[in-house]
Amino acid sequence: MNGGRANRRSSPAYTDRVQISALAAMLAAASALVGCSHRADADRLAAMLQIRPGMVVADVGAGSGWMTVMMGALVGPKGRVYSTEIDPRELAKIRGAAAAAHLDNVTVVQATASDTGLPADCCDAIILRRVYHHLTDPVDTGHSLYRALRPGGQLAVLDFRPSFLTAPWTPKGLPPNREGHGVSPVTVIGELEHAGFEYMKIEDPWPGSAFVSSFCVVFSKAPLLAAPRTSPPDDTIHGAPSY
Repeated sequence: MNGGRANRRSSPAYTDRVQISALAAMLAAASALVGCSHRADADRLAAMLQIRPGMVVADVGAGSGWMTVMMGALVGPKGRVYSTEIDPRELAKIRGAAAAAHLDNVTVVQATASDTGLPADCCDAIILRRVYHHLTDPVDTGHSLYRALRPGGQLAVLDFRPSFLTAPWTPKGLPPNREGHGVSPVTVIGELEHAGFEYMKIEDPWPGSAFVSSFCVVFSKAPLLAAPRTSPPDDTIHGAPSY
């Protein structure tokens, strides 16, 4: 009997079940932290981008709209939040969240895989939280983001690196330079600089990352006649690939 049990435990199927169970437990623990991380991420992003009353902010890939609601409260009635999504079901959630929070300063925007749908020069700040790694057309989306940001405005990309923990949920249709579910900050910086943005700074690691290696890169759109900044050498970025 004991020998049979030992054989079962050493079988590939048993090992796979154990690994899947362990992964599920870790993801469940991470999910339990999500509610806390929402407020912490919003507060930290608002501080980094110096969000204040009267500003216009875009929440790109807004999901259920929780960030939109938090930013809507920060910019106040004289400000505005553009909240974008591709999925009509998510757009409905955003409208519901804004209505429940009694916000009249939220504009819900239908996006596509290659276009944010944002008007030109509409925003003082743009936020992508755990969205960039889902982009299937980062080149056109990057240009759309650049058009939407006003000169002197800032863009924050909060995301995480690929790992074996997130691999089972890798989105479909990603560009060939992606290495799973997540994205390298080196890739983010390179693609957005190509779109015209100027690198400002990176916070790496991002606090409260739990089981993934998160980071936040901040870019700007240069004011007219301003001298451009240069991106940091790859070897100064935590986890940058070595060649």
